[in-house]
Amino acid sequence: METIKEFYGGTSLDCNDAECIMRKGKIELKYYKIISDIMGKKHKHQRFGIEVVKKHVDNNIVTEEKKEIFNCIEKEEVADRVLELLKVNKVSPINVVDVLEDLSVKRKSLLIR
Repeated sequence: METIKEFYGGTSLDCNDAECIMRKGKIELKYYKIISDIMGKKHKHQRFGIEVVKKHVDNNIVTEEKKEIFNCIEKEEVADRVLELLKVNKVSPINVVDVLEDLSVKRKSLLIR
């Protein structure tokens, strides 16, 4: 199985965001689309996943956390819409699984159980 990670987009938290009020420094969020080629019984197909990376810089101290979810989306268009939704709403790595699970209940195109 071959996987490729593509940068989708990024955003930063400003002082209007709840997390920024509690922490000083700069917080950046980056979103990636993970593309996996999966070999089926008859042919190869693609599945898509999500990676969210949060980087916090305060007084030259950098902390980073990330969450990867592989093969959770069947269609690339759906992956792009989900990534845009995550970016616009500034979803962090700690919340991304819950958001994807909520979306999978509402939309049958996600594979998350």
